[in-house]
Amino acid sequence: MLFLGAVFTIPNTIERRRNLTMVSNSSVYLHDKDTTFARECPQCGNDTLTTHWHQDTFKYGTGDSVVTLKVDLPVRSCQSCDLQFLDHEGESLRHEAVCRHLGLLTPNEILGIRKTYGMSRAAFAEITGLGEATLARWENGAVIQNQANDRYLRLLSLQGVMSCLREMSTSRRILGTGFRNQPQFRVLTNSEVQRNRQKNFQLRMAS
Repeated sequence: MLFLGAVFTIPNTIERRRNLTMVSNSSVYLHDKDTTFARECPQCGNDTLTTHWHQDTFKYGTGDSVVTLKVDLPVRSCQSCDLQFLDHEGESLRHEAVCRHLGLLTPNEILGIRKTYGMSRAAFAEITGLGEATLARWENGAVIQNQANDRYLRLLSLQGVMSCLREMSTSRRILGTGFRNQPQFRVLTNSEVQRNRQKNFQLRMAS
């Protein structure tokens, strides 16, 4: 399993090169692309990188539930030092492969639901009742949501559901404002009249 940001070298052998296929007929130079992934070689610092795709297999699960998953990973190749490595994009694709195997939304799909409404993460969390930090971990692929939360997220993609939640959130804010303007408890004053009434109050035995 690759870790985020880790460099994974691939043996520079003839057999390995046969298993790699080009994205297109021409090399793809990453410094010409608008991408957040590797732009320079981690070994020599050169930015003349090309991308090839390699079908990788990895195991997921434990015990009897272990399955073998396949995913096409982008292998970066440095034209200066011949280093081949995987970057954050490869780890993201592995994560997506696991999500699809489990039948769950991928991080990009979760992010897409929020972006559909044009909401910040904080606003989305307030209306839906989800934790902002939890939402961030789902969107970043740090953790995978369970099935219950996944179904809730799918419902949130429906305009009608989000409209209802917005109305509920607005109602709570209005009610909350009204309660804050009123005292929470009745306050008793310790006046002279009340003290005199207390002195005159006596318990009588039943005859």
